[in-house]
Formats: sequence, structure tokens, C-alpha cells
Amino acid sequence: MKKVLVIAYLYPPIFNSGTRRSLEFVNHLPDHGWTPTVLTVDSPDPQHCDASLLDEVRPGTRIERAPLWTRHMAPKIAAKFASLVDPQRLAGAMEWRVRRLWNVPDECASWIPLAVEHAVRLHAQEPFDAIYATGWPWSSFLIAEKVSRRTGVPFVVDYRDLWKPAEVEWDKTSWLQRRLNPGLERRVLRAASGVIATTESFLGLLPQELLPKNRFFITNGFNEADFPAAAPAPASGHVRIVYTGVWRPGYGPDDLYAAVRLLKQRGTPNLARLQIVVAGYAPGPACEYGIDDIVEERGRVQHADATALMSGASVLYLPVSKGVYEHASMPGKLFEYLGSARPILASAQAVSEVAKTLTQVGGARRADPGDVEGLADILATLCQSGPGAIFSERIPSELARYTRASLTGKLALALDAIVQHPRSAA
Repeated sequence: MKKVLVIAYLYPPIFNSGTRRSLEFVNHLPDHGWTPTVLTVDSPDPQHCDASLLDEVRPGTRIERAPLWTRHMAPKIAAKFASLVDPQRLAGAMEWRVRRLWNVPDECASWIPLAVEHAVRLHAQEPFDAIYATGWPWSSFLIAEKVSRRTGVPFVVDYRDLWKPAEVEWDKTSWLQRRLNPGLERRVLRAASGVIATTESFLGLLPQELLPKNRFFITNGFNEADFPAAAPAPASGHVRIVYTGVWRPGYGPDDLYAAVRLLKQRGTPNLARLQIVVAGYAPGPACEYGIDDIVEERGRVQHADATALMSGASVLYLPVSKGVYEHASMPGKLFEYLGSARPILASAQAVSEVAKTLTQVGGARRADPGDVEGLADILATLCQSGPGAIFSERIPSELARYTRASLTGKLALALDAIVQHPRSAA
């Protein structure tokens, strides 16, 4: 068994869509000839955690945790002034102020020093054959580059998102980040032995002249065990549309809510058959749209509850982030939606990674983002005739490509490639 250091800030118990990719890769790597050691953050903020995620970690997985420098040093510095001020209060004030200033390449930058030292010590105790780093945060990439430089171990970086700003509301960067991050990204790519991206478009948007020959396209996926059997169908005569995910500026079920409101205003026949169930954000928007009699907002739920909601849906609703992500990305939930075997109704561009995948796998319909009337027409048809009238069957052979086990096999091949050819420029 070869050994890989997995640098993943987003790992259980942190509750984040990016956590799922790291968790599942690590769980399946031992089945493909690689023993992973996870290096993640120590004592993450409790409001960002869900302890139940730790139950999903494969037994025997080695997890090493390195603290943020600010969280490690602030209490020690504050203790020196215990006779003058409450050290706990002073430590908290120091930590958030330093983290606010120390934000290149991102707000996790203070994790870099102690994570690098911890990784180097781990390698000295039991050498690694390869390093895998996943971003966001991009601090993970810098840790991999520094550890590789000190140990000689080749590394591969995994772009779940794009490092360069996407110019969307939820992806804001500071002036200093915009100034310095491009140079840091170039430094990482010059040293990397391999690059992974979740879509082919992401690979095409990276600086091609700096990329190594080892380039890999590995999407997100789904775990078959999360969908062991078909859930009961909604009550006879009803159409239940489910959305699971966040709602933030530039990403969320805005179009769906607006379409339902339009149907109410039109007095659409059979609208009483429509049920909308959403989870992942605080309840409230349905009331603001005047559709709380149709939309049930459950707030944030655990992953098992989210997959149960998916399995019990008539149709799953999929929005896509605005900006460059609208055509270049594929949300992680797309693949869990596919795994649930339920039809998918997407607000996505015709020429996009999402549309291409839905066409390939089947069982989906699409409306253009912002086309509320077009989406409302589809919903009206669902109320009148049900899902069977407008959705095709899914293609099992295409769906099988997106299981977590299959995708981890591709990651294992990528790790094998960077070990055999540590750095080969394009």
C-alpha cells in the first residue's frame, strides 16, 4: 500500500459541501491501493460543525489536526497579561483581528505555518509517496507546495472551485488577495506534479502554460450506500419538488420561488397538487414570497436527512451559481441528485457542464436561469400530468461513472501517475 498525505481543511466535523468530496475520497482510497493520512484543522468553529459527520469516517482512518497559528498563539500571548485583563477575552480579540489581517491567500492563511511543520514531522516518522491537496481554501495548496519543497514528495492539487475570483457576490476577495493570489497560484502550478479539476471547463480556465502534463478531470459523485432502495412515492396525486442546499447571493432557489409565486398569481389549475420541500437554509423566504402554504422550509438538516428528502421526491430542483460557474461548474449536489434516481429540474444554461451531464445521463429537464415563466410552465405541466409526462428514464451505464468508488479509482490512478512522473511540464 502506498501512502498519501491528504491536506483537507474541509473535513469532518466541518459541515460544508466541500467536506463530502474529501471524506469520500479518503474512505475509498484504501480499496485502491493507497493508505491516506488526513491533515486537517484542529478545533474548527463549532457553528460550522456537525459532529455526526465523524460517524461517516472509515474506521481506522488516520486523522492529524493542526491548529491555526492565531488560535494556537493567542492564548499563550494573552496569558502573559492575565493580571491586567481577562486572558480569554483578550485571546479572542487578538485572534479574530489577526485572522482578519492575515488573509492571503484566504482567511485560513494562519493554518499554513503549523500545518507545514506538522506534515514534515509526519513524513519524517512514516514517509509519504504523494501529497493530495484540495481547495478551497487555497492555503491547502500552499501547504502542499511547501511540504513538497522540504521533503521532495510530489503533490497534486484538486480544484473544487477556481482560485481566481468568480466575480459573484459570495466569492468576494480583498484588494491584497487580488494582487497577490495570482502569483501564489502560478508558484503552486509550477511546482505541482499534477492538477485535478471537477470539470473540464475548470481545467481549460487554468493558465495552460504552467500546467504539468498530469491533468485529470474527476467530478464529484454519490455514494450508493446513501440510496439503498427507492423511498415511498409522494401521496397519490401530489407532486413533491425537493431542493437541498444553501441560499446565498447568486446561488439558490430564487427562480423556483418566483415561478411558484407566478403560478399562484395566475390561479393555475391543480396547483394544490404541488408540494415544495427545501432544506439547507434558515426558514423565512417562503413567507416573503407569499408561498408558505406551498413551500415547507426545514432549515439545515444532517446529510442522512437530506438524502432521505431526495429519495422521497417526485422531482429534484437544481440551480447553478451565477458568473463563470454558471457554465463551468457542476454542483456537488447534482451527483447526489443523480444517485437518488429521481428526475431533475435544473435552472441551467443550455451550453454548460450541468446541461451536458444531464443530457448524458438522462432523466432531466432544463430551463434557462432567470426564465421564471419557462420554469412556471414546466411546474404547471407537472401539476397537470405528473413527472412521467415530461421526464425520460436515466441511463444506468452513464450513472455508474459517478459513484464515489469509481471516482476514487481515478484519483488513485492520478496519484500513481505523479509518483511515476513527479514533474513533467507541458
